Amino acid sequence: MARKIAIESFLMIVAGIILALIGPFGSYELPLVQRLILWPLMILCGYPIFGGLGAVARWLAEAVRIPYAVTIALGLIVGSMPMTLLVMLLWRRASIDQALQSPLLGAVYLQVLVIGVIIHTAMYLLFRPAANPEPTAPPLLPPTLQPTAGAPDSGTAASIAPNLPLPPGFGPVRALKGEDHYVRVIGDGREELILMRLRDAIERLGTTDGLRVHRSWWVARGGVIAVRRDGRVAAITLVGGQEVPVSRDMMPQLRAAGWL
Repeated sequence: MARKIAIESFLMIVAGIILALIGPFGSYELPLVQRLILWPLMILCGYPIFGGLGAVARWLAEAVRIPYAVTIALGLIVGSMPMTLLVMLLWRRASIDQALQSPLLGAVYLQVLVIGVIIHTAMYLLFRPAANPEPTAPPLLPPTLQPTAGAPDSGTAASIAPNLPLPPGFGPVRALKGEDHYVRVIGDGREELILMRLRDAIERLGTTDGLRVHRSWWVARGGVIAVRRDGRVAAITLVGGQEVPVSRDMMPQLRAAGWL
C-alpha cells in the first residue's frame, strides 16, 4: 500500500508541475514560482478526496452492479465540490463565506471538474490501457485453467506463481483481487499488493487450477474451503476466511467445474 501511495503521489506532483507550466484557466498570469507551489499543492490535496471517492465508486459498482463509468462520474462530480472550495481558499484567497457567495464559484467548479476528469482519465489509460471498467460478464479463463475433477490442489508448487513479482517465500497463491491499477495477491496468512492488471496476473499464473469468479476476483481451487449459495447469488470462503463474491454470470461455469 505504501508503494501504491508513493507512486500515485509522485504522479500527482508531476501532473501539478505540468499544469503549473501550462497555466490553464488564467493561472498563467501568476508568477511561475507561485504556480509551481499552488498547482502541485492543490493536486496533492485532491488526491485523498478523489482517491477515497474512487474506492467508494468501485465498491458501489461491485455491490449494486451499477456501471463503473456511472459511479466514477458521480465520484468526480461530488469530489470537485470540496476541491472547488479549496481552490477558492488557496488561489482566490477568499474566506469560506466569500467563496460560497462568489459569482466565480460555478466557473471554478467546472474548471476543477475538468482537471479531475483529465487526471483520472490519464491515470486510467496509464495503468489499464485495455481494461474494461464496465461490470460485464467476466472473461473465461483458457481451458487449461478451468478446474476439472481430480485436478491437482492449488497448494502445489505450480500455484506459487514464480512469474508474479512476489517476495521470496510467499507460498501458494490462493486468490487474486483487482484493486484499480493494482492486484492484491492473497496467500496463506499474507497478502501482497503488486502494480499489475488482474488479467495480466491471471495469465502469469500459467496452468494453476483456478477460476475467475468475478470481475475483480480470481480464486484457486486449493484456496476454497466453502461455496455458499443463496438463491441466484453465491459466495466463496477462502482458506484465510475471506469472503469472495461470485458474479451471477459465472454461476454456470462454477456448476460445470463442479464448484457448486
